Amino acid sequence: MNGKLIDYIQIILLLLILLSVNHKPLKKLKLIAKRALVVSLHFCSRAIPKKRNLIVFGGENGRGFRGNTKYLFLEMRKKPQLDCVWISKNDQVVAQLNKQGYQAYKHHSPKGVYYQLRAKLVIHSHSINDDFSKSFLGGAISYNTWHGVGLKKVWGANKKTFSYKILHEKSWLKRYFGTFVVKTNQAKTNYVVSTSEAVSSYYPETFLVPESHVLQLGQVRNDVFFKETEEDLLIPEWIRQRKVIMYMPTHRNFGKLETDINLVFDFQKLNQLCVEKGYIFLVKRHMYSSGQVPSIYENIIDISEEDYDPQLLLKYSDILLTDYSSCYTDYLLLDRPVLFYSYDLTLYLQKSNQMYFNYFDVTPGPKVNDFSNLLKELKGAMEDPTSYKEDRERVLNIFYAKENQGEVLQKQVHYIEEHLLK
Repeated sequence: MNGKLIDYIQIILLLLILLSVNHKPLKKLKLIAKRALVVSLHFCSRAIPKKRNLIVFGGENGRGFRGNTKYLFLEMRKKPQLDCVWISKNDQVVAQLNKQGYQAYKHHSPKGVYYQLRAKLVIHSHSINDDFSKSFLGGAISYNTWHGVGLKKVWGANKKTFSYKILHEKSWLKRYFGTFVVKTNQAKTNYVVSTSEAVSSYYPETFLVPESHVLQLGQVRNDVFFKETEEDLLIPEWIRQRKVIMYMPTHRNFGKLETDINLVFDFQKLNQLCVEKGYIFLVKRHMYSSGQVPSIYENIIDISEEDYDPQLLLKYSDILLTDYSSCYTDYLLLDRPVLFYSYDLTLYLQKSNQMYFNYFDVTPGPKVNDFSNLLKELKGAMEDPTSYKEDRERVLNIFYAKENQGEVLQKQVHYIEEHLLK
């Protein structure tokens, strides 16, 4: 090990000591050791030679096989000149993909580590820390498809994150050294996929990339809206053949501010309305949600534990009910009614997430904060789905440029081949 590298590691250790000021001695020591190891490995991984045709894919926080990166993986692995490997933190995902004949490995397995170290390009839907082992990706190119086009501030734009706090730290010394830790959440060169000029305007701050590395190429996962595939059959016929209201809420500060669902819904009255109008009300809750949906009502069904693709659920929904979730911006591509149940908006903005936009400016549908008004607006949407149509189109054009309001898979594949792999 040369002298410069030793000096570099010593500086990083000093940084970690300075950053770890609010922990008890033992926890502080563990944190210092962990950060020192991660930063050192991330730095050293840059020296590993990269294979020009090797692409590592991952997504869904390393836990699933769906979304933008799934479709890119399936398409690009058809090209014989490319070596496409899926990396996961989930044993079942790896086993499932291996059974189908695909290359897939656990993130900490010997082959998983090898492919991460050698990959020229990594394609992912969350951060490289969430989807892979970030320590091994310091020398790669990152192509972040992201996993939603929504309102909530994240990463470098969110005041609660480590990245934001370091980048806005008043102490120049902590800010300088802290930047080394922040950089371990990125690869050597980083790109992020956007959907419109409005969205692109806040992505450099959010993802800590230059404006030229924000690519307005759309969301591949939405291609399923515009064509029929075998995947459609994964949604049961009893959903596909019915009139559906889909309830898809987001979390409140990772479950810390959740309200029991039974306190904000009168399921008896809701079921009565659905029976009268011939709808079923499907609940697809966030994993941090609180309370149990009663199972005694025939037209209200909780499908939260089912492994249905969210985009396909949206495709077969006639009305979407949400709150602050990004799912509604995708749903606007279908031009169907959206309702916003914002019963805790003030608390959400104060304690959970800030937003890039004024909530009332970019939510094209009724916004209600109590159940009686929700029931009234649901009935209105059932009877007149064209209400708010012009407003839906206006907001759609904010979040999705015209050229990204259709299928986008092939143009993303073309960009990757022509600009990132050559």
